[in-house]
Amino acid sequence: MTGVAVWALRARRFTAVRWPTWVALATVAVLAAGVVDAKAASEGDLVAIGWMTILGAAVLRALGRELTRPADLLPPPAAAVQEVELAWVLVAAAFVLPAVGGAHRESVYPLLYALVSFLTIVLRSRIAPWLSVAFAVVCELAVARGTGTDRAQVVEHMVYLGFFALGNLLVLRGVVERVRRHHESVVGETLERIRRDARDFRLIAAQLPLASRPRGREEEEAFMLQGAVETIHEQLYHLLDLLRVSMGLHTCALLWVREVEASVEGRPTAHLVLKEAASDSEVLVSTPELKGPGILAAVVRDPKPLRLAALGGRRVPPYYEASDGVTDLAALPLRDGDALRGILCADRTDDRPFDDDEIEVLCRAAEHMLRIVEQERVFAAVERGKYEQEQFYRASERLNEALTLQDVYAKTFEALSAIAPFELAAITGCDADGSSHRVLAVRAAESADPAWRALAERLEGHAFDDGRGLVAMAIKNRHHMPAAPDVEGRRPVVFDDDTVLPGVKSLLVLPLVRGESVLGTLVLASEVRGRYGPATREMLKVIGHQVGVSLQNARMYQAMEERATTDGLTGLTNHRAFQERLAQLHALAERTGQRFSVILTDIDHFKSINDTYGHPVGDQVLRRVAALFAGRARKVDIVARYGGEEFVLVLPDTDGEGAAHVANKLREEVAAQTMTSEHGSFKVTISMGIAEFPADSRDRAELVRMADEALYHSKESGRNRVTRYATMGRAAKVG
Repeated sequence: MTGVAVWALRARRFTAVRWPTWVALATVAVLAAGVVDAKAASEGDLVAIGWMTILGAAVLRALGRELTRPADLLPPPAAAVQEVELAWVLVAAAFVLPAVGGAHRESVYPLLYALVSFLTIVLRSRIAPWLSVAFAVVCELAVARGTGTDRAQVVEHMVYLGFFALGNLLVLRGVVERVRRHHESVVGETLERIRRDARDFRLIAAQLPLASRPRGREEEEAFMLQGAVETIHEQLYHLLDLLRVSMGLHTCALLWVREVEASVEGRPTAHLVLKEAASDSEVLVSTPELKGPGILAAVVRDPKPLRLAALGGRRVPPYYEASDGVTDLAALPLRDGDALRGILCADRTDDRPFDDDEIEVLCRAAEHMLRIVEQERVFAAVERGKYEQEQFYRASERLNEALTLQDVYAKTFEALSAIAPFELAAITGCDADGSSHRVLAVRAAESADPAWRALAERLEGHAFDDGRGLVAMAIKNRHHMPAAPDVEGRRPVVFDDDTVLPGVKSLLVLPLVRGESVLGTLVLASEVRGRYGPATREMLKVIGHQVGVSLQNARMYQAMEERATTDGLTGLTNHRAFQERLAQLHALAERTGQRFSVILTDIDHFKSINDTYGHPVGDQVLRRVAALFAGRARKVDIVARYGGEEFVLVLPDTDGEGAAHVANKLREEVAAQTMTSEHGSFKVTISMGIAEFPADSRDRAELVRMADEALYHSKESGRNRVTRYATMGRAAKVG
């Protein structure tokens, strides 16, 4: 019954969310029945008008959902479902319109063909257009059945539907896809150019690709870098153009040095890139990448100012595709310490060599260009640090809000993903002496490879002994492991020999220290090299300390909550917590119509047991009976100590007869137990009373009172028995 109830609840939720889909499907039956036609609508038939109103509401609901949450922002399965729903309600509406048109139905059919054509083009998922056409065919057959349309006419309509649908799917949809791909390619190239410029200007580290960051951080970083790169280019261009005009230059260009890890000798090779230029020339290179340094090779080898005169157009600077009559050239290196960052080039075509004063001006301009880049670099670093600090403080706030252990685990993973993205993160715990360990919680990133997600499932609750793993070493040494976070090419043992991390390149294991105790570790693994550098590691250490505090607080909160809701002697739910849970179950049953039964039980002659064998033995009896009740109960059942020697059980989704069966089994098990004491062995029996919701009463307090009356009847009738309130005699109920 529980499985059926869960299925029914899921079905109700799906129906509530996707009711436009059911309306579209029901429209097929309505069309087939011929309910919606011109005559019915003109005569004010309530069924026809009502259904057209419902269909209109379904169209508005589907359109509203698409406008508020567009399909291209949803995961593929959810996007496909939303697109199919929208297409179906629109097609259904398009068929109802010609049905209402009656004799003029043929004149409205072109709208249907246009709608099918439109849907096959704009729907992005692959399956949605085909399902839309299939639904249109089904609707056409339903209309034919409801109106008695001639078979030849139906075939004609279906041929037109197929023609428009297939024509657009095969031709226009392909064109639209090409346009979309071209647009995505242009956007991707623009973003990649910004990333390259940002790396060239050292705004971001080359080894940390922007795409490796989570979506929120990637957007923040992208906006920041785009603004910085555009600012640098704008200032550089104005400075170059000022030099060109004031010094009478033909071209003033800034070449940047890009280091690529590829050369014959195995050392980085410097390549020149045209970053910005102010020129009157029409033969500047069309792409920023230059083939080689050319006549600037001397500056690349020995970064010193270079002056070349009387070139006569024969020697061409590398930023030209062809000779442009350059006669004089000055090249000034941009040096950042000992490193060559770029070359400022100025040339003329009128046989005017550069004098010392002009070279001095160009040298100062080169220094200013470096300052422009350095200022933006500092600004970018400040903004990045500000963003990371914001994430850090938010992470601390989240952890401070966590009360339960599950909250601590969830908020820890949220904090880690914002500060240090991972493929896999885990929280482990250990015993007091650190000899045994257990994975308390583990999470794989949503974008992680399936191998990482499979590993996360295997690690959930995984227990392992102390060994040579990094987790055990971090706990023993109270220090992060490994010493170098980049582990590419190695297969480190993190937990134990049975768990291998697939393709890990960055790894960090942090001990969770609280005072003199080590509570466990925080483990992060990534496929991206350089993820957990010194700065990130220091922030994670602070987060680790906060996690340790939060774990300890959550355990204290859990212990306090258990003391507040649990009976100290038996470990069962106490009376106050029982009343709260019963109230929740009663409210749910009132809404859903679910039945449940209340069983009150009492240990027979318990006062005599205390008097004869002593209160410690009486406590032992209470614990033994409580353990039997708890061991036989389902997870959904409520088992509580009601007071003194009384216990109460609440069995959801169980009628009085089923509760009596359960109660008799428990009664027999208790009677079969042998209790021991210093004064000898003895047996114990129990009496039980049952009341059922809603058969006996719908009132919660009345239900408990009825169970108590049934219990009293059992005790008055000889004890060691079960009585249902519904089967008690009238005199017993009144008395």
